[in-house]
Amino acid sequence: MTTLTSSEWAAWVQAIGSVVAIFAAIGISAWQNYVDTRRRSMEQRGYSKRLMSVTHKIAYDIYLTLHNIEQLRSNPLKSETRQMRDFNRSKLGRLEKALHAIPLHNLGTITAVEQVMIIFSQIEAANNLLAPEPADMKHNIDHVPCSEIYGRAWRPIVEACRVASYTLRGEVLNYT
Repeated sequence: MTTLTSSEWAAWVQAIGSVVAIFAAIGISAWQNYVDTRRRSMEQRGYSKRLMSVTHKIAYDIYLTLHNIEQLRSNPLKSETRQMRDFNRSKLGRLEKALHAIPLHNLGTITAVEQVMIIFSQIEAANNLLAPEPADMKHNIDHVPCSEIYGRAWRPIVEACRVASYTLRGEVLNYT
């Protein structure tokens, strides 16, 4: 075995120290990347969960609005005035606009996106039923028996929105 001089020892210590420093730099960089990725992922999950919660709230309000319209229009003893019809039309329009403002690509699950799409299709069907007054409705008449004009066409729309709203609620509760 050869003995090393002090300058050779210094060179070896420096070489080994450099290799250790390189590995430490790689390890620290990898660890920092892992921590940053995990933090961003948790922030995104939190954002998605909050977004799904807001989406559920809007969907539930849409369901309640459609349910109220259906209850009014399916009862032969009640009449819908123009003011009520205009109010319901504008409220549904505001809720639809709020739902359109939600970035669907940021919702946490595909199921949530599917439920929002179902709600959009039901709003479209509801808007067709909320179309301008029936042709036989005279302008000097302020109300008309709702069930005679609209029948029970609202039930499937309301039920689809109810199921979509509750499915969204389940997605919010189960999203981690």
